[in-house]
Amino acid sequence: MTETHSLDQIRSTGFQYTPTPEGCSCPIHREGQPITAPLGLRFAERVHIESIPRHVAGAIYEAHHSYMDDVPRTNLVHHGLCYQNQLLGAITWRYPLIRSLEYDGTRFEGDEIVEAARICIGVDFPNLASAALARSMEQFVRRHGRRRGVRLLLTFVRADFDGSMIKALRDKGWHCAGKTDPGQAGNRPDKQIREQPKWRFLCEVPAESDREQASLGRWSP
Repeated sequence: MTETHSLDQIRSTGFQYTPTPEGCSCPIHREGQPITAPLGLRFAERVHIESIPRHVAGAIYEAHHSYMDDVPRTNLVHHGLCYQNQLLGAITWRYPLIRSLEYDGTRFEGDEIVEAARICIGVDFPNLASAALARSMEQFVRRHGRRRGVRLLLTFVRADFDGSMIKALRDKGWHCAGKTDPGQAGNRPDKQIREQPKWRFLCEVPAESDREQASLGRWSP
């Protein structure tokens, strides 16, 4: 069984945000600096998700992801993270390159698991990542997860970050489920990030009958 860690044990140093490079012409900053909400202002209801092409997601990652600046080789859908109709970030949903995973005594096969990869915000906007991921996961499960038989959502957070984005989604079912061992992937180019441990976060997707009984607060943005 995968050991579940207390989120309070995770070292707190911040989320993986890269400041906007001077002269950035990525899809987020092509027309200048987008408007964001000041800390303390309610904004989640103005966050929405749009499907975006691979090249748009790739341009956002290249400009703003702090340690994985490419697009995953295998992917299902790219989501644009929007606030007041402005594109501010991206998430790629993909099948992870694993055969199976055991969680809470249940074994999930590789085609039942989908990873939220390259979660990237291109502006300094506290709490946007958690609000956007909440809407993104709900939309992904509704439009793709049911017909594909997805039972488990997965994402990774670098171990020297606090994972606050995922902490904020505990009521959506996300839990810290251990730390990965560092190591390069034999079938992919070496990357420095693979030499660092990462926290694994998991979210079990309820069956359709369970979803009907689940509270709107958990599975609606």
